[in-house]
Amino acid sequence: MAFNTSISGLQAAQKDMGVISNNIANVGTTGFKRSDSLFAELYTASLGGAGTQPGSGVTLERIRSDFGQGSFEFTSSQLDLAIDGNGLFVLQNGPETLYTRAGAFRLDNDGFVVTESGANLQGYGADDNGQINTALGNLQITNALLAQKPTEEITFNGNLDSRATAPTTAPFDATNPETYNFTSTTTVYDSAGAAHQVTLYFAKDATAANQYNVTASIDDVVQPETASLVFDNAGVLDAASVTALNLASYSPANANAQPINIDFSTITGYGATSATSGVTQDGYAAGQLAGFEFDRTGIAYATYTNGETRAVGQVALATFTNPSGLQSAGKTNFAESSTSGLASIGTPDSGARGIIRPSALESANVDLTVELLALIEAQRNFQSNAQAIQNANDASQAILQLR
Repeated sequence: MAFNTSISGLQAAQKDMGVISNNIANVGTTGFKRSDSLFAELYTASLGGAGTQPGSGVTLERIRSDFGQGSFEFTSSQLDLAIDGNGLFVLQNGPETLYTRAGAFRLDNDGFVVTESGANLQGYGADDNGQINTALGNLQITNALLAQKPTEEITFNGNLDSRATAPTTAPFDATNPETYNFTSTTTVYDSAGAAHQVTLYFAKDATAANQYNVTASIDDVVQPETASLVFDNAGVLDAASVTALNLASYSPANANAQPINIDFSTITGYGATSATSGVTQDGYAAGQLAGFEFDRTGIAYATYTNGETRAVGQVALATFTNPSGLQSAGKTNFAESSTSGLASIGTPDSGARGIIRPSALESANVDLTVELLALIEAQRNFQSNAQAIQNANDASQAILQLR
């Protein structure tokens, strides 16, 4: 009986040293979570027995993963992601769903975000307008062209000097600066993505006080539509004034007909120098993917050569009721088990899930000092059990030598 008890102790100490050695060996492994050995007493009791029965040794009950937060190591790669807080990345490796804290990802030939071993990172896609959807799938950052968008709306912000005098030369002639007071130019795009120059000409009215007449040209072709902006004595657009110029007849060559509305609702007529404070328009040319970056909520924003930025996807995170119950699947991956409970998958920074730190990797949560001390303790346990076996052997030899 003593032999078996001490042998179980030897085996337990040996397994404990194996777990500790594995922790030490993976001190430099990204996203590694250290493990603890949980032991349980072996106890044998006879039916109907009374009193205390001697123990029968020890057994390894479970190897438990410690999901304590590791430190962060910052990198230059936009695809290195670390989780600050609860949660694990969700991976799809063929039919198998795995979970990991190791966020060293790369793009494959089709733009899918994958691990070094080729497992797909799971997340939520986005539509052409950058709206994130709710369908979980393989996260992809495609390098396809961002399609052009024709200009539909121009917003003009600026001031027209109320002190100016009306031009003395008439009628309006875009080639003659003597027929207008102020100009402003911006770029618009047609349905084919080609750029065109829109120039706005502002001329103080000779007969109506506090009124400016607006004419537009596109690529030096004067458009037939005009508008009159009437200001009150405080330099604000009068309630009865028009606030927009609609270029309804514009039809660019080799492109679709394209009405363009120019919004002047925020323009002022103060007694200050005429100036443009901002002109915005909602069109753009086609653009190639120039780069991307993730934010703290795991949304990937792609930037394009045309200056546009779009959300193209969002990382998904999984949480578990008991993450320590996850089953190790190798390569710092874990699999769901009956002990861990079912995965709750959602977006970062929601539902008690952590945030994403881009361009960073989570280091192993292994403290070498603690592990080395635990290794010494496991070695002492091994030696003590070996000594107990030696003592039992000496006692057996003494009995055999009795005469």
